[in-house]
Amino acid sequence: MRPNPPPFPWLRAFEATARHLSMTRAAAELRISASAVSQQITALEAYLGRPLFRRANRRLTLTASGALIAPKLRAGFDLIHEAIDDALPAKRRQALLVRVTTSFGSQWLMHRLDSFRAAHPRIGVQVTATAEPIERDNASAEIEIRYGKGDWPGLASDLLLDEAIFPVCTPQLAARLKKPRDLARHDLIDVPGYEMGWSDWLAAAGVDIDWMRRRLAVDQSVMAIQLALDGKGIALGRSPLIQRELREGRLVAPFPLTLETGSGYWILHRRRPAEARKIAAFKDWLLAQTRDMSGTTRAASRSSHS
Repeated sequence: MRPNPPPFPWLRAFEATARHLSMTRAAAELRISASAVSQQITALEAYLGRPLFRRANRRLTLTASGALIAPKLRAGFDLIHEAIDDALPAKRRQALLVRVTTSFGSQWLMHRLDSFRAAHPRIGVQVTATAEPIERDNASAEIEIRYGKGDWPGLASDLLLDEAIFPVCTPQLAARLKKPRDLARHDLIDVPGYEMGWSDWLAAAGVDIDWMRRRLAVDQSVMAIQLALDGKGIALGRSPLIQRELREGRLVAPFPLTLETGSGYWILHRRRPAEARKIAAFKDWLLAQTRDMSGTTRAASRSSHS
């Protein structure tokens, strides 16, 4: 006969600490004190008769026994939470908080959400641009779509959309542009803060103009797109953010040159057992949206889990 298993709170404290390699972070996730986490792990080690962590210089590392147990416990907790989800009545909805930038939410995500809600009626999605980044200890968001190059240690990351930049404007304004040098006669709408911008595209086009003289600066891409739609100038389009306007013909690219930036939008999350299923559902849905797309906005096959 198998001996009785150790108390569930001991196992939960160990699994969270093994995942974070921090009792403080495990305590924050479990909403108990760090001393309580320490006491539960000590009790589990006494029960097993072997240490699960090495403690040195205020850092934790797993022993061979701890490294053997941790992934099996994590898988077990995943199965427990999935079983509970399956048993809940359909009217019980799970909540998923998604962090995005304002421009990405407005230009790409929000008009697509109906299809996710139809496919997953038991998962309620709340989209925010103001929550803390998900790697923070006080983060409330469970998944994030972030602009960058994919180098965020400690987070699971999957590329959603690559980015290319190129001028965009109304069809009426485009009719007056015969060659890139003609841009010197028009206001150029700029969003500061990106690693690559107007200077890079003009250099790639072989055009040497004082574009700052006609610069119209705003601090969000969604503002730049609206100015371009209103015919107030020529914006530097960023491919993930202008798909709908180009598809509908409200904006056009007057020149064929596009410049890959090496950046893009990435799906980020910290894997926690209680949230694994809804996060996986939302991530799979996001990636499915890009599989139906073509051109420079389609996600490449690269991903990382650093």
